[in-house]
Amino acid sequence: MSEERNIDPFSIMILVLSVIAIVTEIIGPFAGFYLGGSSYRWSCLDCEYSTGLDYALQIIIIILFVIQIVIALNELLPNKFIPMDITKYGMYIAITTIVFAIVGLASFGITYAYYEWWPELGFYGLVIGGVLNTILFFLQQRNK
Repeated sequence: MSEERNIDPFSIMILVLSVIAIVTEIIGPFAGFYLGGSSYRWSCLDCEYSTGLDYALQIIIIILFVIQIVIALNELLPNKFIPMDITKYGMYIAITTIVFAIVGLASFGITYAYYEWWPELGFYGLVIGGVLNTILFFLQQRNK
C-alpha cells in the first residue's frame, strides 16, 4: 500500500497570500498625498517621500511575509526542515505585520498631516494579507 500524504490547504493559501502581499508592496505605493497644483507624491520602496519609519517598516514587513512563506513551506514539505510546530509563531508574525503596517501608515500620516493623504495599494495588500494569514494560521493551529 502506498502512503498518501494530505496537503495542508491552509499552508497553500498562506503561501499564495504572502506572495501576493509582497508583490503588492513592491509594485504599488504604500501611501500618497496631494501636494497641490495637480502634484501627487507617494511613499514606496523607491520613492523619495517615504518617512524613515514607514520605509523601514515596509522592509521589515516584507521580511515578516518571507518568514510566513518559510513557515508555510515547512508545513507543506514531507520532511520538515524545522522539526517543531511553528504555526502559532506564524500567527503572531501575521499579527505583527498588521500592527507594523498601521504604525507605518500613522507615521506617514503624521509627517504629511498638512496635506491630504491616503493609504495606497501597498498598505491594503499588507493589511489584508496579514489579516487573512492570521485567520489561516489560527485555523491551521486549531485543526492540528
